Amino acid sequence: MAELIFVGVSPRCLGDLLKGYGIMAIVGNDCPEALFWWDDAFHLVVERPCDDGQDPDTTKRQIEGILRERVRHWGKRLAESFKPTRSNKKTGTKRRPSRLTDATSYDAFSGEEAQWARAIALPRSGRDETESHPLFPAHGQEGSGDYFSQVEKAVEGASAAPGDIAWSLFAEGNSSLSRVLDSGYLFFPEPMKRYATGVSKWEQDKAPISPWCFLLAVRGALVLRGSLRRLRWGRRAYPAFPFVFDGATVELGKGKFFRNVEIHLPTWGWDHPRTLAEFEMQVRQFQARLTVNGFAATAAEFRAAVVGRGAGAAFDLFHRFVLEGRRPGQRQPMRQAIPRGATRVGGRAEQSSALRLMLAPLAETAWLDQFTGLGSRHKDKEDRLRAARAQAEEAVNRAVDEPGLDAYRELLDALWSVNRALVLPGALRRDLKDVGRKPRPLPPLPARLWERALAEGLKTPAYRLGRALGSILGIRANGGTAVGPVLEHVLPIERRGSHWVVPDPDRKDPKRSGSYSSRSRRWAGLDPLGDFRALFWSRWLDSAELPRLPFAGARYVPLADIMALLDGEVNVNEVHRLAALFALLDWRANEPTEYAGYSAEIVPISPGYAALRLWLELGIRPAHDARPPRDGQVAHLLSLGTQAQVERACALALSRLRIDGLPWSTDPRPTGKAVARFHATISLEQAARLGLAVMIPISREDTLKLSRRLWVPSDEKEIAI
Repeated sequence: MAELIFVGVSPRCLGDLLKGYGIMAIVGNDCPEALFWWDDAFHLVVERPCDDGQDPDTTKRQIEGILRERVRHWGKRLAESFKPTRSNKKTGTKRRPSRLTDATSYDAFSGEEAQWARAIALPRSGRDETESHPLFPAHGQEGSGDYFSQVEKAVEGASAAPGDIAWSLFAEGNSSLSRVLDSGYLFFPEPMKRYATGVSKWEQDKAPISPWCFLLAVRGALVLRGSLRRLRWGRRAYPAFPFVFDGATVELGKGKFFRNVEIHLPTWGWDHPRTLAEFEMQVRQFQARLTVNGFAATAAEFRAAVVGRGAGAAFDLFHRFVLEGRRPGQRQPMRQAIPRGATRVGGRAEQSSALRLMLAPLAETAWLDQFTGLGSRHKDKEDRLRAARAQAEEAVNRAVDEPGLDAYRELLDALWSVNRALVLPGALRRDLKDVGRKPRPLPPLPARLWERALAEGLKTPAYRLGRALGSILGIRANGGTAVGPVLEHVLPIERRGSHWVVPDPDRKDPKRSGSYSSRSRRWAGLDPLGDFRALFWSRWLDSAELPRLPFAGARYVPLADIMALLDGEVNVNEVHRLAALFALLDWRANEPTEYAGYSAEIVPISPGYAALRLWLELGIRPAHDARPPRDGQVAHLLSLGTQAQVERACALALSRLRIDGLPWSTDPRPTGKAVARFHATISLEQAARLGLAVMIPISREDTLKLSRRLWVPSDEKEIAI
């Protein structure tokens, strides 16, 4: 069987790739057993069993003849069926729009016309209107031009230049085309206009549009026909317009927005050839799932779902085209398809395949859907909401294109920013309130998967410190009083079951006097150490009726990282940001594992830090029938953070340890004279950081090391350190 490569088909622009589908539609209808695939350069390859025994040149001429004859016949029928009627005063003809705009006319279409019509526009449920495919905006009406009138012109131009088809199919023939079209609309992007320079004319002559290319591209677009369950794409339905998604909304100016649309066209390799019928069936049945019950609903989610699919997927690669507005000065900016790379099914890196699971809670809770679906009455508000989530969508795209530490950190950063803007008072929250929606905070993300994605960063102290702080867990008492995870004191939200909610701002806070709206929310990063001290003091106050202090963590840091922090070797601003990011993860179901670190090496330990941390351990893991310290004087002095107050806090903490005993591996604990007596000398810089250092979780092994640091053997007298 002879193989024929169509070099004129490539993903350099949307029209050139759609030409491949158009060739498949015509050649596949002529020979249903013909097999199609794409080579390494993404040129279409066809193999026809009916060409057995023929030399390649004969096969090439036959296929060229079939395409030349049938594409013109098809184009003529398409134009006659869907072209709008223009008004003519001489003949008295009134203007009539395309039949595609009227849903009641669909029943009158013939079999082939009905298939074409449903690939261009679909009837709306319960209405006489139809919604057009983004590849045929406004039912093929773009400004004063019309797609189907252009198809009619292309048929005339192709008939006058039959030899130009070799250039469209195989990039062969004359260097200058006999006939060209003035516009290829969104299929073939036009050059940007530079008036009074001659550049526009030169660029347009340099890249002419052949009528054959336009006809084949339109024919290929009509192959992409999905099911009839829903328009576009839903979370739990098949797509009527396959591979088409809402892209990021771009703000063009104050109060002006443009909603981009993305289309992702599939290709496959030589190892999985298929016929036209198989391809059409796979298009209609293709599913992009982020979870078992949730389909991808946005372009970014689709890419994350595709890159996480296994080798059993129907396609190998999806070429991404963004239908951007290229003439923003007009009232309705015209769209042109701009190539934006490709998405490889299964990804190239191991972490790429996990991205789908890392973002699965967003699909399970439909978190991104709260920014859309407001209806035409609230279009301006929906545009602002869509633009707000664009930061997260672009971060997902980068994580797909460039998987690695920087991309995943940027993605987590973007989710934090959108989530913070959503739950804090501001424009975003006002827009949701105006349309009667309550903001839904970001759902907890899977901790183990994100740890693996950020594993390279966890080799640095800042990441380890931020992770330990973000993993601080909540506790619940028998009476129902509870303190949630640390994120509860960073944002005005609270944990209910497996998700976060925004409490009523006027509801009284059961943990302290006043309402939720009166609680201090200072996590802005202007004073990182002040934010940490306020966090420590707030959690201390909220745990007044609890049997334990809410400072236990799911992840630990080695003592070497604590000492590096106290010595000023770690950037506090970085720890502040990372602590908030790691607090977004779901640590409740994650007991300390191999990711929880402890000190393997011997490091010099500050006695002041040891006294304060061991005092806090009395409340985190109290002894049997013991209660945590409740005087609050040490906690208050530590939260103030000045040198004299922190030294005073160390002295009080040491006194409490001499009474209650050092945290120990056995009972009874060392108390009284077994605890060293000393006066801690703390520098000004260390005093400012001690409140943060004391709050960071450490392992039980390291806690025992601190206890041994302050333990005095019974055969020795009291010593000063």
